[in-house]
Amino acid sequence: MTVLKGAEIERFVAEPDPRRPVILVYGPDMGLVSERARAIATRIAPDLDDPFSVTRIDGDVLASDPARLADEAGTVPMFGGRRLIWVKAGDKPIAAAVTPLLASPPEGATILIEAGDLKKSVALRSEAERSGSAAVIACYADGEADLKRLAMEEAKQAELQFEPQALALLVQYLGGDRAASRAEIRKICLYAHGTGTIRAADIIAVAGESLAMGVDEIIDAAFGGAPDEVDRLLLRAEAAGIAIPQIVAAASRHALAMHKVRLIVESGTPVRVAVERFEPPIFFRRKPAVERQLGLWTSVKLARIIQRLAEAGYETRAKATIAPTLVGRLLISIASNARQGARG
Repeated sequence: MTVLKGAEIERFVAEPDPRRPVILVYGPDMGLVSERARAIATRIAPDLDDPFSVTRIDGDVLASDPARLADEAGTVPMFGGRRLIWVKAGDKPIAAAVTPLLASPPEGATILIEAGDLKKSVALRSEAERSGSAAVIACYADGEADLKRLAMEEAKQAELQFEPQALALLVQYLGGDRAASRAEIRKICLYAHGTGTIRAADIIAVAGESLAMGVDEIIDAAFGGAPDEVDRLLLRAEAAGIAIPQIVAAASRHALAMHKVRLIVESGTPVRVAVERFEPPIFFRRKPAVERQLGLWTSVKLARIIQRLAEAGYETRAKATIAPTLVGRLLISIASNARQGARG
């Protein structure tokens, strides 16, 4: 299948198939796009600085000279082996350069195209998806399972392991960009070097407040009944580069945890006691805000919000270009419902 998914992606990245010499790696998570493209590149050409085996082309330059790609692909390697032609797509369309190679694939070269988010209607993506000579890899924000796997891989390399509570706490604050997530995980591993185990206290000491600040403020404004604050914080988050999928994932986790604890409250447990049952534990500075939120919601209302957030998670992937608007409306709606709860 041309469009790779799940485990197919990891297998292909580890061992690119020469029968698919045109590889398109694209998506909104540019950190993951870059990471996967580089991993594929190193499998094809171990020395990426070798000018005889690697040719890098800027996409906007290629758009003005489409024939160059076919010329490069047809060049015989001076010292044998397979050549890598690495194209970083820009703002200008490059389908005119790529389409001929999909119809007549190069025998001694691999065309690796690294691109941003592409709509289905974009010719580069649609033509690559239809071609049996291409491999198409979409890169979206990591889910919870992806982040746990990434964290555990980094910890293993650093000869560390996570306490379950620490891993759950870390995952709560990651997910917008693969490169940023990996950088944060490595900082934590460096902090815990030599201890053998990464604990929740290590997460908080290194990254807890800085990672949580932007997203948690949005979540608390939404579930705390402050729609105007939600709008302001979303604008700030956009300027800071916080990804929409990260916000949706955090809101979903919070709603699930709220629902679980709200059921405990409705069974007769005081809010101040029940809030200690949050998993992962609430950062101490947030506890007053979360205790207040528990008083604004019922378990029935939270169940509806969980469903709406699950739908939003799908829509942010299927309709990435309008995801900020969709999620903004949903979070403001949540805040409005919470405010009604405050009024009784």
